[in-house]
Amino acid sequence: MAFIFDMDGVIVDNHQWHFNAWVEFGKRHDIQITREDFAKHFGVTNQVIFTSIFGSSITEAACMMLANEKELIYRELYAPYIEPVKGLPGFMQQVYNLGIPIALATAAPSENVLFTLKATGLEKFFSIITDASMVSRSKPDPQVYLVTAEKLGVTPSECLVFEDSIPGIQSAKAAGMEVIGVVTTHKSAELLKYVNEIIMNFEAPLNHKSKFLRNIH
Repeated sequence: MAFIFDMDGVIVDNHQWHFNAWVEFGKRHDIQITREDFAKHFGVTNQVIFTSIFGSSITEAACMMLANEKELIYRELYAPYIEPVKGLPGFMQQVYNLGIPIALATAAPSENVLFTLKATGLEKFFSIITDASMVSRSKPDPQVYLVTAEKLGVTPSECLVFEDSIPGIQSAKAAGMEVIGVVTTHKSAELLKYVNEIIMNFEAPLNHKSKFLRNIH
């Protein structure tokens, strides 16, 4: 058994801060980024996003340069305000104390992972990290979760995933994993179409419908 966490929207409720960063990035490049544009792409890699914005002719090097600029804006804007989702540190401590392996599987770049885990103080809990630099296909493709399960040395059916985005949930489901939806990015009714169980945050006791949560109080 292993628990796998997405990062954006699960470890931190940063949806608005990523949008703010995209708006600022757009201003610097004379591009209007709407809320609808952002919602359509949230949860996938920057490579996918920049190809959508600038067209398929954009080079990988150009994507990387623009992505680094946008993510730097994001970290600068969010740094004074970053905090973990409510109840998460205590929940992760319980899981850790039970000896259950904990992994991170995210579409975010390595720099954002380091920034987030250091700022929230949660880095000690993660035995495995898989980020955008370690996979070639973006969510909803299951690659990131299959790679993470392989690193953990467990089968996909032994994994419980915490996700907030529709592409992320589809990714974990396609990998054959059980998924709990965290209601930060999407309304609960929307998430219920894709998962059997949803939580607002980790503060209240979790519903124990999941076989993975029976020993978590």
